[in-house]
Parts: sequence; structure tokens; C-alpha cells
Amino acid sequence: MQAELGNTGILTGAKAKLGAGAQGWGAGINSGMLRAGLLVFVGYYLGAQLGLALTFHPHPVSVMWPPNSILLAALLLSPVRTWWFLLVCALPAHLISEVQGGVPLRMVLCWFLSNCSEALIGAGLTRFLAGSTANFARMRGIGTLFLCGGLIGPFLSSFVDAEFVALNQWGNQEYWVVWRMRFFSNVFTALTLTPAIVIWATGGWQFLRSISKTRWLEAVVACAGLLTASLWTFCWQKAGPDSIPSLLYVPLPFLLWAAVRFAPNGTSAGTLCIALLAIWGAVHGYGPFGSHSPQQNALAIQIFFIVVAIMFMFLTASIGERARAEERFTKAFRASPDAMLISRLSDGHIIEVNERWEKMLGYRKSETLGRAITDLNIYTSRANREAFLAVTETREHFQGSDVSLLKKNGEQLYAMISGDVEEIGGEPCWIFIIRDVTDRKRAEEAQQNLAHLTRVTTLGELGGSLAHELNQPLTAILSNAQAATRFLDMDPSDMPEVRRILKDIVQEDRRAGEIILRMRGMLRKEEARMLPQDLNEIVVEVLGFLRSELLIRNVTASTRLAPNLPSVQGDHVRLQQVLLNLIVNACEAMGHTPASKRIIVIETQEAGEGLVQASVLDHGPGFPSRNSPQMFEPFRTTKPNGLGLGLPICRSIVESHGGRLWVENGVGEGAIVRFTLKTEVEVTA
Repeated sequence: MQAELGNTGILTGAKAKLGAGAQGWGAGINSGMLRAGLLVFVGYYLGAQLGLALTFHPHPVSVMWPPNSILLAALLLSPVRTWWFLLVCALPAHLISEVQGGVPLRMVLCWFLSNCSEALIGAGLTRFLAGSTANFARMRGIGTLFLCGGLIGPFLSSFVDAEFVALNQWGNQEYWVVWRMRFFSNVFTALTLTPAIVIWATGGWQFLRSISKTRWLEAVVACAGLLTASLWTFCWQKAGPDSIPSLLYVPLPFLLWAAVRFAPNGTSAGTLCIALLAIWGAVHGYGPFGSHSPQQNALAIQIFFIVVAIMFMFLTASIGERARAEERFTKAFRASPDAMLISRLSDGHIIEVNERWEKMLGYRKSETLGRAITDLNIYTSRANREAFLAVTETREHFQGSDVSLLKKNGEQLYAMISGDVEEIGGEPCWIFIIRDVTDRKRAEEAQQNLAHLTRVTTLGELGGSLAHELNQPLTAILSNAQAATRFLDMDPSDMPEVRRILKDIVQEDRRAGEIILRMRGMLRKEEARMLPQDLNEIVVEVLGFLRSELLIRNVTASTRLAPNLPSVQGDHVRLQQVLLNLIVNACEAMGHTPASKRIIVIETQEAGEGLVQASVLDHGPGFPSRNSPQMFEPFRTTKPNGLGLGLPICRSIVESHGGRLWVENGVGEGAIVRFTLKTEVEVTA
């Protein structure tokens, strides 16, 4: 681990780079591991000396015991495969520091085991939950470190430590007293020292190099204020009944300053600095923590700084995550390919727009900010403006509302607007995203025009059969009218017969009118209307429309329609067009088939998962399997006079209804075209 050693044994520097090329527990020890091991040795030893210096005698447990937290930080900063080596390097430092204090060797070794167990539990759980690349400046990373390294590790290892003390009969404290003293001491140290080591080792120095001179000056002032307030609070006034307890809160504003302005780097360093000064002052009889018994003073320091560390580190992480989220939003806002604007919810005034807004609508930022979006001349009609107002007044998220807008130069464009209410700068605001869909709309219009052209072309090809279909009722009307005239000329007139003939004329007229209405519906060019449709009824209508065509081509049509078929969501005319094209194609495919075999079958059935399936089967030559995918390419056709648009248009219509269309060959002969449509689910055409 590449690191530098501070005067208190804190490991700092760049993030550990251990074991390059080493594999497994038995990997060779390289220079990087040796440097890391040396740092752990020195840091552990100096940390032990600091812990002994900050002990309230005669208690065997220090108020702050840095070696465990230094070892925990070293494990967190190192690859797992090198942990064994770091523990080995910490052992001699532990032996030297403890034996110098006159502790028996057996007790020394037991304490080393409990210290290692705390570091291993904390580091192992932290790595498991947060991952090997955890960022301890973020909420999740610092939360995992506090939970695993700061609470669970000390909690479990304190049982081991207290048991070792009891087995070795070291000291005269009871088991639970030792457990409590050891637990609070190590929680306090882990929450104040470990974050400082880890955060500064993984980016603290880069943070200092990246800040401006003004921020440097601010940092110096904040640091000076924090030190002055801490020295005054913890090292100036003598402990006793005349001390001022409220001075305890004097350093906290400076710590808050560090949390808000200097991220976790400033907060962790500031918390550690105050804690060390508080312990030193209490040990030497100064400050608000020196007024009671040593045991009570130690516990008061530990609890106070545990609360302070948790509160300010989470506050710092929260501020940092919010700042990063705002930075990401700002970058996305500026770089968005869609026009975006932000307006206050209270008065509707626009407070920010991006560059795409200026390019899309032609309004410069300077002439947009401060105005309400409803004041801009971007609406193609008053109804359009009022509809937008009605949506925004609900203060609820809306997605994908298609509108037509006007640019500043009067040019019209089609857009899809989405909006949501978010808190920005402590104030609720509308965030609108305006996506230019003019090209898509024009493509849809071109597709609709093409579909309309295909219908007109198909009806033109069916002109002879349609004329024959109309000729029948018109001939019947003429014949009945002539007969009625003769009956009226008779003396006396046969009025009952005339009435019967007039009823026949009305019936034939209605029949002719229905044919004309069907033709007009197919010829009309209008927007698709997605409504519940009975697919069986559409099949019957199309077959009735093609009755004469089927007779002329000598084709027999039969149906196998599923009863109680669920309704499908679709446009009536467009679904008629799909079936009309498929049936006409099937008839044309059987042009060289013997008359006795010219049979087509139209099937409908439920296909499961909210789908209805329709199939058109013929007895023609079928599709060459190698050419089936090309059947749906525009302008590919096997007809001498065909446009090659029938199947592509059919597939496009079916897919716009949320369905699927495909072709396959029959089992014996012929071809099958199948398509599915959604039931109950409304889709946008």
C-alpha cells in the first residue's frame, strides 16, 4: 500500500496498490506489500502508544484505541489476498507496545487475536456488502462502514476480548464492565479514525489539489476557527463545578462549516481533531469532560463523539450526493437532445432553459427567462394553450402529450411534451421536456398516405366487381319501378302490389347505399381511431364486400370464426384494409390453381396472453422459403402490375396496433398469412 505516515500514526496517501501479479494466499511478497506492511507496523505501534497516552488510569481500556481502526483501514484499502501479510506485520508492533507496558505475553497474544477479529469482521462485512470498489464518501459506503466496521465488528469482538481478560484474570473488572468499556472505546475510535484514514487515503490529497485559492483560504480560516474553538473548549478551562458545559457546542458550527463546504475530507479530519483535543483535555483535567470519575468522563466522550461522527458524516454524505445529483442533472439538462425548461410552480415563471430550447423554438434565453410559459406565443390555437394549462394545473406527472407548437418565426412543429414536478433549490418547479417529433409525424403521415393510396389502388383493381355489385340493386330498383308504373296504370290500380314493390325498392336502395358507404369508408383519408372492434364482424363485412370479386375469380371462401371472440383495439377501416389485401392476395395467388381447388379459409381464434389471431389460408403455390423475409420489403412483388406495397402496409398497420404479422407455408400446399392483435389493451396509433 502506497501511503505516508502522519505524526499520529494515521495512514494517508493514495489508494493501496498491493500484490501486483500476486495470486492467492501463498503469493510472493513484492515491494508494494513490503511498503504496506511497514506502514501497518509503524502505524499500529504509534497508534498503540497514542492509545496508552489517552488512557484514564487505572482502567485497562483506553478511551480511544487506534491500532484496531488503523488495522481495519489498512484491510479496507488492500486486496483481500494480502490481508494475512498485514496481520503478520501488525503482530510485532503489538508485541512491542504491549510488552513494554508489563502485560504478560499470554494476555498480549489474546488481545492481538481479539484486535484482529474486530478488523477482519469489520473489513470482511464491509467488503461483502459494499463491494471492493466502495466509495466511502457516499451514503451507502459510509453507512456500511459505520454499521460493519464501527458497530458489528466491535460488538462481536468485545465478547472475545472480555472473555480473554476473564480467562487470564487480568485486572479486577467484571466481564460486562470490560465488554462495555471495550465496546464503546472501539466504536468511538472506528467512527472517528477509520473514516479519516480511508477517505483521505482514497482521494483526500486530490481534493486539496483540485480546490481553488479562494477555497484554500476558506479552508485555512475554517481550520483555524475549529482549532481555536476546540482549544478554548477542551484545553482552556479547568474541569470542575465552575466549568461551562455549554462551551461543548462551540466547535460544532465550524464542524458544520467543514461538512457543508469541504465534503467528507473536512468532516472526518475535523471530527478526529476535536475528539483528540477533547480526550487530551479530559486526561489532563481540562474541559467539560473532566468533571466526573475517569470512567464516566471516558463514556461521556465516547457517546458524544459517536453521535457527532454519525450525524456529521451522514450529513456530509447526503450533501455530497445531492450536489453530485444536481451536477449530473445540470450536465444532462445542458446536453439534452430535447428542449428542456424549468418553471416555478408558484407563478409559472421560467427560471432556466437549455440550448436545445433556443435552437428548437427560436426564443433566446434572455427573452424567455422570467416569463410564464403560457405567455409565449408557441401555441397553434387557444384550445391548445388551454389544454396545456389544464394539464399543468393538476400538478401531476404527465408523459408523452403530443402537441403542435409554433416557432418564433411562425413555423409549425410537432412535439411530445413530458412534465414532472421536482424540488429545485428548495422550491417546487415544473421540469418540461419537449421532444421534436416533426420528422416522426411526417413519416406517419407519409405512411398513412401510402396506406390510403394502397386502399384506393385495391379498390381500383376491384372496380369491375364493385360495378357488378352495384349493378344488381340498381337493376332491381329499375325493374321494380317499371313494374310499379304498370300496376299504377291499371284500372283499377293494384295498390297492395305497388306497396310491396316499393318495399323492395327501399330494400335494394339500402343495399346499394351500404356498398357505397363501404367504398367511401375505404376511400376516406382520416386519422386512425382506436376503438373496440369485433374481428369476426370485420371478416364478414370484407367477405360481403368481395362477394362479386370471389364469384368472378371462381373462388370459394369459407370461415372458421371462433365464437365469443374478445374485442380487439383497432381502427375499423385499417383492419378492413388488412383483411381485404390478404384475401385479394390469396385470390391472385390461386390464378393458376384448378377451379375446384380455389378455396380460401379465414380463421379467427384466441392466441393467449391477451391476443387474438386471424389467419388467411389459400391453395396456391405457397411462398418460396428462401424469399419469405423479402415478402415484406416495399416494392418487391411477383405480380406483373403490382406495386409491392400490400404486405408491407399490412404488417405496418398490424404493428401499429401492437400486433405481429408473418407468413408460412401450409402443411400440404398453399400459403398462410397470420396476424395477431391485442385485446383490452389500448395502444396508440
